[in-house]
Amino acid sequence: AWRWMYGTDDWRRLRGDQLLQEPFCRECARQGVRRRAVDVDHIRDHKGDWAVFTDPGNLESLCHSCHSRKTARELWQNRRGKRHR
Repeated sequence: AWRWMYGTDDWRRLRGDQLLQEPFCRECARQGVRRRAVDVDHIRDHKGDWAVFTDPGNLESLCHSCHSRKTARELWQNRRGKRHR
């Protein structure tokens, strides 16, 4: 429903700024590995909230592998949570 947000000029600017400020994967760095970041992740799920989506403090740079792993984990947790309600 909010995929359109990723096509905006605001997002392109925020993404570029984030990768310039943090060019290496934050998650890999925690493990002592220096790997170039290619994805910009929302730390806290924005759920379509424009203010959360565009908050630079809610962004982190990740390599594609770490971003995919985090996204898969969040999807699994969200689906699991919906089944247990």
